[in-house]
Amino acid sequence: MSMTEDNIIQRPLEEVLPESFLGYSKHVILQRAVPDVRDGLKPVHRRILYSMDEIGMYTDKPYSKSARLVGDCMGKYHPHGDSSIYEAAVRMAQPWATRYPMVDGQGNFGSIDGDNAAAMRYTEMRMTHLSQLMTQDIEKNTVLFKENYDQRLKEPVVLPSPFPNLLVNGGSGIAVGMMSNIPPHNLREVIAGVIQQIDDPEVSLEELMEKVSGPDFPTGGLIIGSEGITSAYKTGRGKVTMRGKAAIEPGKNGKSQILITEIPYQVNKSTLAAKIGSLSDSGKIEGISDVRDESDREGIRLVVECRKDADPLLVLRLLYKHTQLEDTFGIINLVITANGTPKVLGLKEINAAFIEHRRIVVTKRTEFDLEKARLRAHILEGLVIAINNLDEVIALIRGSKNPSLAKAALMTRFELSEIQAQAILDMKLQNLTNFELDSIKADHAEVLKLIAHYESILADVNKVYEIIKKELKEIGDKFGDDRRTLILPEEMREQVDLSSLEEPESPIQVLLTAQGFIKRTDLPTRGRKDAGLVCSFKDGDTLDLRLNCSNRDTLYFFSRSGKFYTIKAKTVLEGKNKDKGGPLTNLFPLSPEDKVVSILPLRDNSEDLCFVFVTKEGQVMRSPVSDFAHARSSEAMGLKGDDTVVKVFLSDGEGELFLAAQNGQGIRFAEAEINPMGRKSRGVKGMTLGNGDGIADALLIAKEEESSRDLVMVTQRGFLKRTSLDDYRPQGRAGKGIAMGKVDLIGTGYVVGIAAVQEDDSLNIIQENGTATKVEIKDVKTELRTKAGSQWVPVLLNDYVVRIV
Repeated sequence: MSMTEDNIIQRPLEEVLPESFLGYSKHVILQRAVPDVRDGLKPVHRRILYSMDEIGMYTDKPYSKSARLVGDCMGKYHPHGDSSIYEAAVRMAQPWATRYPMVDGQGNFGSIDGDNAAAMRYTEMRMTHLSQLMTQDIEKNTVLFKENYDQRLKEPVVLPSPFPNLLVNGGSGIAVGMMSNIPPHNLREVIAGVIQQIDDPEVSLEELMEKVSGPDFPTGGLIIGSEGITSAYKTGRGKVTMRGKAAIEPGKNGKSQILITEIPYQVNKSTLAAKIGSLSDSGKIEGISDVRDESDREGIRLVVECRKDADPLLVLRLLYKHTQLEDTFGIINLVITANGTPKVLGLKEINAAFIEHRRIVVTKRTEFDLEKARLRAHILEGLVIAINNLDEVIALIRGSKNPSLAKAALMTRFELSEIQAQAILDMKLQNLTNFELDSIKADHAEVLKLIAHYESILADVNKVYEIIKKELKEIGDKFGDDRRTLILPEEMREQVDLSSLEEPESPIQVLLTAQGFIKRTDLPTRGRKDAGLVCSFKDGDTLDLRLNCSNRDTLYFFSRSGKFYTIKAKTVLEGKNKDKGGPLTNLFPLSPEDKVVSILPLRDNSEDLCFVFVTKEGQVMRSPVSDFAHARSSEAMGLKGDDTVVKVFLSDGEGELFLAAQNGQGIRFAEAEINPMGRKSRGVKGMTLGNGDGIADALLIAKEEESSRDLVMVTQRGFLKRTSLDDYRPQGRAGKGIAMGKVDLIGTGYVVGIAAVQEDDSLNIIQENGTATKVEIKDVKTELRTKAGSQWVPVLLNDYVVRIV
């Protein structure tokens, strides 16, 4: 068809342009750039999580190639190109970009320095525990589905989302004439705020902000002032000032250095370091001699070294003024509401939308479960009728020419539904016994109870809210963590040296089990130091190591293969009294056949101390802590043959070592007899052992403890002996030692452990099957060194004592 003037419609541009642009702008706003208020996700993120759920990329399954997810998501739900899907998934896996990552990535997923992730063919992914929760109960008709882009499949309009993901992870996007920029928050705080609003829908914003104090960025840092936070929570718009966390410390040669350990959210660390360097070179900031990036897997460490004649406080003020060490975050709580319109909401409105979403989800889930239970009860009622009339049912079925006629006959004779009749025809012969009849009746009774329970929930909306609160509390307790971003009052804007505003130091207790689970708890402040200590667990696991330290300490883990690993004490999973904690392998790569033998807490100023190693074959080694502070490998001590590390101590070099052999010999000698040597050394002989003998345990006796403590020896068959430490006079290193008591294989068993104790101490003695026996030292009498001691722990068969805690 040729184009003629008759086919051309002439209209003013000012009419055509808005009309043509409206459809595009609406699509961008609703289908690309703005998150939904209910699940906090944009369409691409929702489609990624739904695709991962469909594929089965769960936390208990092996990682899958990222390209598989991208192809599946693009082909089924998101036809906008593979790069947009992969980049969105990568961001969901980056812990510095997402407060609570939704994707568990394996491989190169970029860095806070702006490095790009590797290509999707090289990386692997799976869901995290939180992202699995996002799709929980989706199969129970809890959310609406819509047709995908080619009308072949269905995709969810929104995910069930049992926690308020919009506030927890935030989100940003630029639409047509609109912009959304929602900061992340702390999971525990947001959940507490939602629960408070469920209990009191008329709660004031001030009361709500006592629970939700403000944004909590994944990179930590500081927020100066709360005026912008209050404005954002009230009107949906506000602006907050973010700062990196910096402290002034003394450096080498009389210089001062500014140590930056946390940077503002969404700031590129390498760009920040380069900017500081360029400002120094250009003379805009004077007094800087060097800028070093010493960051590692433990965290950010950006060092700005000042000249001797420079004022470090002035330099830090200029860094805040001229670089992104101080930045702003403009909060715009623009979301897509449940009725599909974009709107800027305050905190209470966001919470109310989430609560209503969860009310609908829990109600629909209950309706689904109720319908399923009713169907089950209906089928069981039919089966009971069939078994009660078994002979007639069998005769009726045998007399029918085909299954269809048999079904019709059953329905007519016993007034059954088609579903009941089919269930009778599908029933196995084994279900015709009296025992199975009783089982069916019991199942029927249980299903009726379930039906009554579901009906009671649907009849009372308060019960629905109680379920929502219960699920929220469980998620907060299981996946919540401490706040990372410190919020300071406006009057502290000029307080640039924030070393005094670090997280308050608090004493903690770190516990490690024999199966490799670790946790930290607050140290008891009243009563005995081991009050309430749980030493054994239901699954047979037992407590292995315990130490008291501070939340500011760095923990050094030493394994029996001679390796070491370091983590910050505050990164250990916090647990309650009876919790086992989290796997140690989540913190560092300890091999399955290896085992941690010692955990030592260190401060930053501990480099003048030494680590003292003791091995099973009697070797000892003393190495400066400074050799381990910036080590590139995990090797701590070189071992000969099948030798293993038994114990590692932290020492100032003025104490004494006590080595106890399995056959009951003990040796005490001055630590100064061991010359300091470098890391990876094999050490020197500490004790000469007989054939087949080995070191069972060791002690480091500090100078001030020599006369105030006794030695307790514990053997395999539960014998304890308490002796004064004065009975063991110091001798030269490498000797055979002296007898600690009468020890034999049949009577007492070999030595398994020793401890230096005081009168008010207690020991927990662990047996092989997990039994823990607590012994108060005041109840153990002091004996001569030549005695065998007394049996305090009854040992049956081969359930030997394996260690003391």
